Amino acid sequence: MKKFSRPGSAGSGKSDNKPVIFLAEDDDDDIFLFEQAFEGIRPDRQLNICKNGQEVIDGLTALKPTWPESIFLDINMPIQTGLECLLHIREHFSKTLPVFLLSTAKDKLTIEQARKLGATGYLSKPSSVEDLQSLLTSVLSIDWKSRSADDFYVHLLFPAANVSAL
Repeated sequence: MKKFSRPGSAGSGKSDNKPVIFLAEDDDDDIFLFEQAFEGIRPDRQLNICKNGQEVIDGLTALKPTWPESIFLDINMPIQTGLECLLHIREHFSKTLPVFLLSTAKDKLTIEQARKLGATGYLSKPSSVEDLQSLLTSVLSIDWKSRSADDFYVHLLFPAANVSAL
């Protein structure tokens, strides 16, 4: 986990005031992919990486009352899953903070559960830096704080062979 400190504060090692984005992911390959994609499109943001939902909660507590610009949560993580973390964020921190769930799962039940728990969106994990850059560019270009809490963004990737079946 990266150390949580307010952007531009003492101990952050930075003199600028970069907005913060959290990524909660326990897979090192997925972390590397996200970092590569993120650095290519948003060098003006600070990326804080957490290995589980509890580290996200600890990071939010450390930053309070300042919130990150957005949070990306893997669904399947140890200690606290992405869905459990989302529920905790909505109950104890913010109803409007943009929180996106990242998963390889595309089942309607999980997507609906994410929506009911208050996720801002549900995103399929792309397997290439280019595809993830495109997805992050789309997601991060939207002013989520000005949108209704009922808005729910879904981005699902399907193998080319399944596209015609949709």
